[in-house]
Amino acid sequence: MDERAEQALIVERNKQFSVVCYSRAAEDCSENGGWCDSEEEAREWVEDKCWIFTGEGWMCINCNAHHMRNLKVHRRDVHENKENNKGNDGLDHDLVIGIDPL
Repeated sequence: MDERAEQALIVERNKQFSVVCYSRAAEDCSENGGWCDSEEEAREWVEDKCWIFTGEGWMCINCNAHHMRNLKVHRRDVHENKENNKGNDGLDHDLVIGIDPL
């Protein structure tokens, strides 16, 4: 990621810095990380709090859980449709095995 895109993920207010949640999908999304004295500290804060770096931005744990729940439901629905239709949709449904709910 280039430096301009990285900086867009961090907001500044009153000389404090915070990382923005890239996803903002969950109802209880954190929206921003903790407010820190530097951009470096803000990045360390999200890493310490187990936010996920997607390659395009940071995602808070609430949004990550939201996406994982949706993925589980989607995979279950696809699996049920495959069982009912016995058709081949071209997807590798063996990926469903071993994924535990959150």
